[in-house]
Amino acid sequence: MISFTSRRRPLLVAASIVSVFALTAGCGLGGSDPETAQSGGIPRPQVDCEVPAGNIDDKPLPTSELSGEIRFATSGLKKDFGGFFNPLIEKFEQQHPGVKINWEDTPSADDVDARMVNDAQTCVMADVINVASSTVMALTKANLLMDLDVKAPGTGKDFLPGVWDNLGFGAQGHHTVYPWYWGPLITTYNKDLFAKAGLDPEQPPATWDELVADSKQIATAAKGEYQALWGNAQWTFVDSWVGLGVAMMNADNTKFTFAEDAKAQQWLTDMADLYKAGAIPSDSVTGQPDPSQAYSAGTLAFGSPNASFLRTVKENAPDLYPRTGVGPHLSSPGGSVLFNGQYVGVSTTTKNAPLAMAFAQYVTNAENQLAWAKDPKVVIFPSSTTALADPFFQAPKTDDPFDEARSVAAEAAKQGKVVVGLFYVTGKIDKVINENIQKAVTGSKDPKQALADAQTEANTLLERLG
Repeated sequence: MISFTSRRRPLLVAASIVSVFALTAGCGLGGSDPETAQSGGIPRPQVDCEVPAGNIDDKPLPTSELSGEIRFATSGLKKDFGGFFNPLIEKFEQQHPGVKINWEDTPSADDVDARMVNDAQTCVMADVINVASSTVMALTKANLLMDLDVKAPGTGKDFLPGVWDNLGFGAQGHHTVYPWYWGPLITTYNKDLFAKAGLDPEQPPATWDELVADSKQIATAAKGEYQALWGNAQWTFVDSWVGLGVAMMNADNTKFTFAEDAKAQQWLTDMADLYKAGAIPSDSVTGQPDPSQAYSAGTLAFGSPNASFLRTVKENAPDLYPRTGVGPHLSSPGGSVLFNGQYVGVSTTTKNAPLAMAFAQYVTNAENQLAWAKDPKVVIFPSSTTALADPFFQAPKTDDPFDEARSVAAEAAKQGKVVVGLFYVTGKIDKVINENIQKAVTGSKDPKQALADAQTEANTLLERLG
């Protein structure tokens, strides 16, 4: 089962976060020389092989007649989803006689991102790749992903506007990846603990301020017997900031600006206040980011904010599952629903660009996104507006928490938005921000100072990207 327990990647799909700087500088990948750009404005990647001229000229790729073979690379999918992808690939091959798609799937590993970029630079990366947000920026900055606006114009029309319209990371603000699947955050909570604390078990919080108020009431009533909220925010702080409307970066996305934002300051001050009030388990702030164990034990009021978490509860705490409530994505005026998903890109160095482009579009089209979302083994949501409109995601007729979560998450998904700051909050940048957040929550550093220190360190790392 794919589970969206991390804010940056689903389990079994992408590996650990590697900083963009480490990927680009460590693998010798710099920005392209403007003099090497073709007449269409597509920069030539600096690689150790010849790049087919048709991959970087100003003409769209011809995809009406396909032939030959390509490689399609994913990570950690074949074991659980071979039953879905093998027939999907076979169907494509049947539609295009003579075409061969070689599906390569490697187990998830800590160095998968670094290996992918190194493979791209040495021209051995697969023709079509499933790439996480932690790698999109590195590959794009090195001009190693195909310019979709030039080579496949008009093919992004069905994707969520807030996602597609903000994915122009390439040269001239062009697109280099198709959005694929993701898991918007929701609210999960223990109805029994809500009732025990004097809260309405059928009225979950809808905003951050309401969640803070509920958490304080829980802490007062619990007297240490149980807590409200998990303290390690590594998986959720970017989502929380985006939901509040925090300006993570300046207008041209060259510097982090979150420390000056009053909403970020209030969020961290609230977290510190909740910790002092006993609403947050003291050992959870610097512990693992997954609250599943504490929630399943019945000592935590709020669970992990993703739909897939409910299956974990059903398996590990079956008595608690029917008493688990579902609430909406926490939203505030000016806030957004963060799209934190997976992408599909085409290698700039592919020797069969027409086939690679056609297959990338096939994998990410509305029909196939919806088909995978309906697979009982997976808890994912499409990036296609057409797929999200399917009755499968409408309000359930039962009281099953998971069915309700699917409907609530799908509604949030329609508001999905790409925020560029997410693509830079990786590796060392992610580490320094989280370290300062933890110090502020536990009271060893003033919240405003913690954010200021985090921003200074993050911008120093960002400057190295040049």
